[in-house]
Amino acid sequence: MGKNKLQLKRRTFLKGTVGLLGSGFGLFGLNEQRNCEPTQSDMLGPYWSEQHPSRTVLANSDEPGSRIRISGIVTADDCSTPIVNALVDVWHANDQGCYTIFQNCDTGNSDNDEFNLRGIMVTDENGSYSFESILPGYYPGRPRHFHYKITTPSGTELVTQCYFDNDSLISDDFASNHGDLIISLNEDNGILSGMFNISMNQSAEELSLENSNQMSPMDFKIENAYPNPFNNTIKIDYSLEKSGHVDIEIFDTNGKWIKSLVGSLISKGKHVVTWSGDDDNGNIISSGTYLVVIRFGTRIESKKINLIK
Repeated sequence: MGKNKLQLKRRTFLKGTVGLLGSGFGLFGLNEQRNCEPTQSDMLGPYWSEQHPSRTVLANSDEPGSRIRISGIVTADDCSTPIVNALVDVWHANDQGCYTIFQNCDTGNSDNDEFNLRGIMVTDENGSYSFESILPGYYPGRPRHFHYKITTPSGTELVTQCYFDNDSLISDDFASNHGDLIISLNEDNGILSGMFNISMNQSAEELSLENSNQMSPMDFKIENAYPNPFNNTIKIDYSLEKSGHVDIEIFDTNGKWIKSLVGSLISKGKHVVTWSGDDDNGNIISSGTYLVVIRFGTRIESKKINLIK
């Protein structure tokens, strides 16, 4: 079957997405008042994980803690030119200072979501992003904070953190070294809110040139699938020349959808995904020829693989 004849099944991968972008929180934090300089970096920390889900509500509905909404704008280094389609990766501790995935957190995670309190969002046409979660808790020696990893479509990265004023663990010395990263919070109807604007170390001129370029045929590629044939697991290597939303799915040769392997915002570079010959319910499927289909933007590429039991 030709790849252009596949009737791909559209699926929803955004969990907890709500219309937060452009919702007009209108609450400007301390970092809004800073001089126009690129946002300072801060440590990544030991609790970052790859492939966070694409969503704007990071905390499960029954997660203990004060609900909080953070919004902001990602711009070039002139602090005014918006960066569209930047990936904003956010993760943080629960209200007891515990990080999911890496620690055994006793939280209100009734869905057993391993990525609870973690998520990636993409900036809109105004460079805006927004998310809802709970106020992070303390752990020894650290003020409350959100972790950020921002990646522009051209691959410029910034790792930083966002802190809050009136935090008892923020000393004068800490504030003098992290002033651009400290925001003010307001409360309305029991929900905290604030704004954290981010200026990337990328010039407006570079951004304009980047936006003028059209998508090339080499923007993404299935590099390899091995071993092929396979009887246990197969690894699929693919590469992206720019960041964006990627869907990788398995179909049989009749076009029947079998399983989704990837359905999220992925940063530029080389990546690998593994399939164990099962369907979306975890059932092992029969031997035969299948298609790996990758979708990036409006383009589709496929590769035949053979499962032998």
